[in-house]
Amino acid sequence: MTPKLTAIQRLRIQTRHRVSIENYGYQPQALFWSSQEIQEIRFQKLIEILPQNYFKLGSFEDNQAWSLLDVGCGFADLQRYMLKRGLFSDYSGIDVSADMVRGAKGMAPELNVLEGELSDFDYVTEQFDYVMLSGALNEVVETEVEGLANQQGRYARSVIARMYQLCRYGVAFNLLDRRFAWHETRTDLQSFYPQEIMEYCHSFANQVTLVEGYLENDFTVYLHKPPSGQRG
Repeated sequence: MTPKLTAIQRLRIQTRHRVSIENYGYQPQALFWSSQEIQEIRFQKLIEILPQNYFKLGSFEDNQAWSLLDVGCGFADLQRYMLKRGLFSDYSGIDVSADMVRGAKGMAPELNVLEGELSDFDYVTEQFDYVMLSGALNEVVETEVEGLANQQGRYARSVIARMYQLCRYGVAFNLLDRRFAWHETRTDLQSFYPQEIMEYCHSFANQVTLVEGYLENDFTVYLHKPPSGQRG
């Protein structure tokens, strides 16, 4: 089943992001990154899932057309990061915050960036070559307020599974690492044990890769999907 936020959960996320934009403007800090450098370290790990022949200089028209869905895209900073590195994709971004989408469109009106979560769109299986997500699952969704604290992490897992359905070749996402004691001081942030996420992903994906060591409190996961003719 496609994951769905409740009205209360959605409003809480939207309000938090509206306040952050008022405080920081259209900067990485408004997305709760400590700096642009930290944000881009995570981006670099995401794009390393891509085949090397995607890294070409020139215009999008000069390159092999490949499609990307950026889930929780914020200001579409991932797209700008890729462009600086010669990666020209057929980019689509979605974000549950209308303020984030407005900011993204303000900086790049030509981008296909829409307001909503995955469940708001009628995407079909394997519609995108790659699906990526950076930081969008770091916020606690299931809280004691809704009586859902015992389900914490369920929404994040369902989003990951849905992203895999939508990709043709692969998914790349990052999460906060629960093995470090810092998470005990940030009850508003959601963290996971890498091994538990790996085991969950193996329940529906054949090839799962864990990437660690680039930041103390973060890890990245790649889900590769083999070509249709090679699936068992």
